[in-house]
Amino acid sequence: MEKVLPKGWVETNLKIVSEIIRGVSYKKEQAFSDNFDNSVYILRGGNIQDNKIDFDTDDNIYIGKPLINSIQYVKENDVVIVGSTGSKKLIGKAGIATHDLENVSFGAFLMLLRTKHINKKYHSYFFQTKYYRNSISELAGGVNINNIRKEYLENLIFPLPPLAEQERIVVKLDKLFSQHEKIKKALDRIPRLLKDFRQQVLTYAVTGKLTEQWREGKEMQIDYKSIDEYLKNFKRFKPIDQNAEPSEIPKTWHNVKMGNVSYVSNGSTPSRSVKEYWGGNIAWIGSSQIQNNKIKLAKEFITNKGLENSSIRILPKGTVLIAMIGEGKTRAQSSILKIQATINQNVASIEIGHSQIVPEYLQYFLIKNYDLHRTIGNGTGPKALNCQRVKEFDFQLPPLQEQQEIVRRVESLFAKADTIESRYQTLKAKIDNLPQAILHKAFKGELVSQLPTDGDAKDLLAEIMALKKDVKKKGKA
Repeated sequence: MEKVLPKGWVETNLKIVSEIIRGVSYKKEQAFSDNFDNSVYILRGGNIQDNKIDFDTDDNIYIGKPLINSIQYVKENDVVIVGSTGSKKLIGKAGIATHDLENVSFGAFLMLLRTKHINKKYHSYFFQTKYYRNSISELAGGVNINNIRKEYLENLIFPLPPLAEQERIVVKLDKLFSQHEKIKKALDRIPRLLKDFRQQVLTYAVTGKLTEQWREGKEMQIDYKSIDEYLKNFKRFKPIDQNAEPSEIPKTWHNVKMGNVSYVSNGSTPSRSVKEYWGGNIAWIGSSQIQNNKIKLAKEFITNKGLENSSIRILPKGTVLIAMIGEGKTRAQSSILKIQATINQNVASIEIGHSQIVPEYLQYFLIKNYDLHRTIGNGTGPKALNCQRVKEFDFQLPPLQEQQEIVRRVESLFAKADTIESRYQTLKAKIDNLPQAILHKAFKGELVSQLPTDGDAKDLLAEIMALKKDVKKKGKA
């Protein structure tokens, strides 16, 4: 806390303004995962999230009411903190009760702080400050587990303003945090809007709407001869049916199969038992390294011997790769190869050895149809594509000139979206840091004005000390 406090403030510690209450201890056989008559819900570490008490957990614990002391029920503005945990990041995390929690208590690894002498909300806001979190992290320790000893909390410095000023600070904090929440909700819509915008751009790109006006009056056609000449070098080549044109696309476009206009194949894995096949300088790419519109750095490299003794070959730059199998969202993600490389059996390469397809256009087409292509995978385990299914992908093929114009327009629109996203990220970082900046000013005495009528916190502190002394005397009597 600040070494120089505002006029009328006083430095005290938590044991003066707070009552520290220990959590409920119970035996394993006394705990149940379902609610029952005369039971109480027990909060644990997983319930303490982002300064809130969260009940959205599958790991619920209930115990009987006779095990609970009346002071261990959670009341409005009580602060429940993680007092013992295996994680230093979680130690001291605080959850604030926004209202009285009926039939809710807390376990032995948690602690509760309650105040009767100062503004309860001012007290609870303190546990959201960076000062509190940093202080606890530095003090907590243990050989196998992090613990907060009671005296750590008791001796934590607490800045105490006069009661009237506490109340004004709380009103101001409530207002600012409410406004902050509204701003956050508005900002949270931006990533979704940008995603929808990019997807709409791609939809317009691969249906001809993006270049509708540009296309008017232009004489363009697809040079199928160059495509046919290239694909005749490969087996299982099927000529394009140039008459099978759906009405949904421009008349100069053709609906083809991926295998009719490109060479689709997959790679393999050189024998792992032969050391001489690995550790070379030829990049070997697996499905996990492929993400829409980018390829991660190769994790493994093979030697020339590994290349010669396996059914793989070096693919040229500009080859489009698509993941056929992989965990999570990997399957059907695609990327353009920026270097010469090899691939494993879980990746399909889409080679374009002719001049009638722009790799970037094909890439945008695959990204647009990512969700559709994921549904094509089969298998009893993780869903998977295969080369034959990739060959059978429907592909709307525009003339070369129009592909180039589409790519130019998509890149221009995406660049604008990237600029907005970058500004959003900068603004989001500032908004995310704003609560701590507000709290810092509040507990430094700079959030509201000090008034002569507020009195002096020394008098409030003296009253609190006298009350505590009186309670202590009565307890001994």
